[in-house]
Amino acid sequence: MGRLRNNNQVTAIFFLGIGIFFSLYARSVDIGRWARPGPGFLPFWAGITLAAMSLGLLLRSFWQKAETVGSSFFPEKDSWKRVLSTFLALLFHTLVLPYLGFTLTTFLFLAFLFRFIFPQTWWRTLVTAVLGAIIARLLFINFLETQLPAGIFGI
Repeated sequence: MGRLRNNNQVTAIFFLGIGIFFSLYARSVDIGRWARPGPGFLPFWAGITLAAMSLGLLLRSFWQKAETVGSSFFPEKDSWKRVLSTFLALLFHTLVLPYLGFTLTTFLFLAFLFRFIFPQTWWRTLVTAVLGAIIARLLFINFLETQLPAGIFGI
């Protein structure tokens, strides 16, 4: 058995278990219905979706020709630095969210990603970060009416 097939099987079984857990755990609260979802609606359907995708990967790994994996988890020598930087940026996002507010914090997070993790020009970084923050604000605050911190600037 090749390493790729074995990795896919282990991963599929792991996420199949996670999907089943979420689906069963979500049943402990009200799921609701399509027209009026309850608090368990999203975890239930996310668990079902994850379990179905994992089952598909598991079945495919049995029928697929075995391949071996030649590259490491981090293809570039310093890839771990980008992963660590992204984690620290998420931590920063979480810590300053109550003070700077959702929109400004999201802008800063996206600008960091676009400039330093996936390097873009400053012009493209600023435009994409502004658009991303505006779209996130419109989606979560205006459309879904999610209660997110406005921060010291009220945005």
